Amino acid sequence: MNYFVVGPNNLKLRTTTHNLRLTFTQKIFVEETNDPSFHMNIFNLRPFDQLTNQHDVDETELLDIVGQVVTYEDIKTYKQGDDESVFINVVLEDDQRNRILGTLWSELVDQIQHHLNESIDEPLIVVFQHMKAQKFRGNYSVCSCWY
Repeated sequence: MNYFVVGPNNLKLRTTTHNLRLTFTQKIFVEETNDPSFHMNIFNLRPFDQLTNQHDVDETELLDIVGQVVTYEDIKTYKQGDDESVFINVVLEDDQRNRILGTLWSELVDQIQHHLNESIDEPLIVVFQHMKAQKFRGNYSVCSCWY
């Protein structure tokens, strides 16, 4: 998705209870789909502070997050037995300056790498879908789970 703006969801009438909303710009192209296999409620957005404050976190639920990539690490390789996977850690920041660590695995590394290299002069806003909340040393992070 290109050409959208993430902003506070503080309108009088809100289509979601989330504190952020997506606003499309004039350049966006939207096409209707009639595919019955396409789920129409595609985002389960969670505010960062719900995870960082450890409030009502269900580690079995897949969630979606929106944030700006503020830093990232080099790609690393994880080997378990004969299996080998690559991953990258990125730190995301929301509109309230809350930060959360996100770990992307396998093909998601390839998908984000291009955007990380291209967005040197501009902020990179990402939407991560189907992430799993996980607790490590008392803090929550999110991790892609389809690897």
